[in-house]
Amino acid sequence: MQEPPFTVDSLTEICRNTLTTPFDEKIIGLEGFYSPGQNKKYGNVYYDTLHDENKLSKFTLVVPEKIREYLKPKQYYVFEGHLIKTINSINDGTIRLLFRVTKLKDKKDEFQFISKDEFSVVQERFKRPIPFLDQLLLDRISNGQKPLINIITGNNSIVGEDYRNQLIDSDFYVINEHLVNLSNTTDLEKKIKQLSKQESDLLVVMRGGGSGLEIFNDVKLCQASLECSMAFATAIGHMEDVTLLEKCADKGFATPTAFGSFLQKIVEQHRGQIKERTGLEERITLLEKDLNTIVKDRDERLLKAEKSIKAEVLRGQTDRDKLEQIFKNREKLYLYTVLSITFLLVVCLLIIFL
Repeated sequence: MQEPPFTVDSLTEICRNTLTTPFDEKIIGLEGFYSPGQNKKYGNVYYDTLHDENKLSKFTLVVPEKIREYLKPKQYYVFEGHLIKTINSINDGTIRLLFRVTKLKDKKDEFQFISKDEFSVVQERFKRPIPFLDQLLLDRISNGQKPLINIITGNNSIVGEDYRNQLIDSDFYVINEHLVNLSNTTDLEKKIKQLSKQESDLLVVMRGGGSGLEIFNDVKLCQASLECSMAFATAIGHMEDVTLLEKCADKGFATPTAFGSFLQKIVEQHRGQIKERTGLEERITLLEKDLNTIVKDRDERLLKAEKSIKAEVLRGQTDRDKLEQIFKNREKLYLYTVLSITFLLVVCLLIIFL
């Protein structure tokens, strides 16, 4: 009877820190999600990746060219092949695991990504109000306040430098770093509950990538994060690492570096608002000046028009008076003429009849 295929996570755990396994030189099954590597062929094989659903464990797949033609990214496959283990002597002497594929056995279209407990926690997350973290921090800074951020990170962690290198304008924030043992679920859960009772704007769990990220899939840890009264975020692992805690967070950053870039971007948005507001104020000032100039010019034109109209009216009145005087003079002349003619007629009649 053929043994069931191993998952990436289970085979990684079996082979961790050992050079010999019961599967050496044996054909075994391995299942997981397929991700293509660089499209560069070495001989007649490609070096790709197979990982579990949470991307916490992964194997390097040595895939023959003929099999690779049938593979699609992000699909769940079952392969047959054998293990290859090499020691990375160039760097730190760690054991590198590879799986040489000899056969594509199956493809699974339906599978359960997370357990029922994990699914229940994710459901609970959507009952929690989702804060608009970008606007929350921006409003604080715009009102002249410094957002208070609590960061939980490892005792000997150096990832703080990753976000600080991106956050050039750190003076806009008050950031407190709290060191705990990130390999101990109880300590981390206790610290989250402790800080969730303090006044702050944001609580962040921060860690770099690598092994040991499975602690962030702990259900109790995720439940503690959902009880936070403030916004909760994660900055865990590398770009490809997605943990259950990140799925429960109000905002998940792919890396600590991405978190630092996010905080710096908020500051730049604030400065952009100030610049925009200043530009609008200057434009309003110019428009007011232009309006005053237009009003002054209008008033001057109206006054000039009013004076011109008054002068025309006065001139019209003068001309009317002159015409009236001419008519009066003509009436008098006409009257005198009529009287003179009448007098002459009377004199002539008197002369004729006398």
